[in-house]
Amino acid sequence: MEKNTKRLRMNMVAWLSYFFTGALVSTLGLVIGPVSTAFGKDPGFIGQIFTLMNLGLFLPILLSGILMRRFGLGRLLIAGSIITLLTCAALFLQPTLLMFSIGVTMIGATAGIMMAIGSYLVVRINEDPKLRSANLIFTDLFFALAGVTLSVVLGYLFRLGANWLTMYAIMGMLAMLMILLCLGQPFPSMPKQDAPLASTAENPRWGAAAWLLCCALFAFLLAEPIFTMWLPSWLKQQFALGELNAAYYITTYWTVKSIGLFINQFTVRFVQLRTYLLLSTLGGMISLGIACNSQSPGLILLCAGLFGFCNSGLFSGLMSYGSLQVKNSPPTLTSALLTIGTMGTLRFSSVSSFAYSRFGLYWALNSSTLAYGLLLVLLMLASLLSRAERLHLVPRQEDMPATPRSSHS
Repeated sequence: MEKNTKRLRMNMVAWLSYFFTGALVSTLGLVIGPVSTAFGKDPGFIGQIFTLMNLGLFLPILLSGILMRRFGLGRLLIAGSIITLLTCAALFLQPTLLMFSIGVTMIGATAGIMMAIGSYLVVRINEDPKLRSANLIFTDLFFALAGVTLSVVLGYLFRLGANWLTMYAIMGMLAMLMILLCLGQPFPSMPKQDAPLASTAENPRWGAAAWLLCCALFAFLLAEPIFTMWLPSWLKQQFALGELNAAYYITTYWTVKSIGLFINQFTVRFVQLRTYLLLSTLGGMISLGIACNSQSPGLILLCAGLFGFCNSGLFSGLMSYGSLQVKNSPPTLTSALLTIGTMGTLRFSSVSSFAYSRFGLYWALNSSTLAYGLLLVLLMLASLLSRAERLHLVPRQEDMPATPRSSHS
């Protein structure tokens, strides 16, 4: 019973890690307007500042293996949460543009630490390939739940006149909850040394498909936040929707994505992972293209929901499919998938803000369509070169070698 309780609490740490990161990333489209108004700056300029948050998110993930081995999982989570609490307090005491820039960088760094540790915990706890895929999808559900809940809460509060600091008060409360969860909780130890990248009998090369899936994760994590960041602004400009109505579209996206995440944790147990990923990405490409180019608000709402459903298992599915390209997936492969993928999160704000400044809001939003098209191409190439199906295929009984009889029988 005690072992099950500790395991549940460790899962809760992973869930909260994803919720914290989702809260920070998924609400940018709602926060960018109030922040721009508060500081009297163009949304494109504020979008560039959010690149600092993405940089803070990226660097801890890049160094996650070193940091986790050096300091341990629990200490890192508590330290990052304390930094977030202090940063939020500083923002309330001195709400200047400089402090905002520093603040989003520091909170982004905490999110990077939490994302890396949360992903590692799920992979470490679940060794079976199908269970790993299912549990990664279920954990990713909490990223989407953050988008659902905070889109509603922030949209309502901003309509009542709350300022941008409300968002960072919420982040401070989440950091406090993480500290409470981590206190007294034993965490698994990290291996002293990652598996080498060199090809050996025990540690084979990852193969081209693994690297293509790393790039596919990059394209996915570039496309999705661009869409959620700029869609509210597009709706307000194109259709004169109010703050709360525009937020409803993002809420719909995250709500349907959450439903999809709950459903698809079971789907991947019965459907081949490659088939699931290809069909989901193709559906997502069609939905996104319509949502970014339709002149009908009702059709955009419908396609935003369909896009959320198609995206629901892609991050976790791509992570799992990439890790299955090697028989015994080393920690370095998981780290590479997460690191290269997170570079998309690092670049989405600067790429789309550049498109906004040079070509206008339409192309800022449609840069997500271009990135998603790249995702589809990369996934198709990876599926052609994949070794996962061969490496993890369960042999049929008649194909298994006969067991030698004992000389005593």
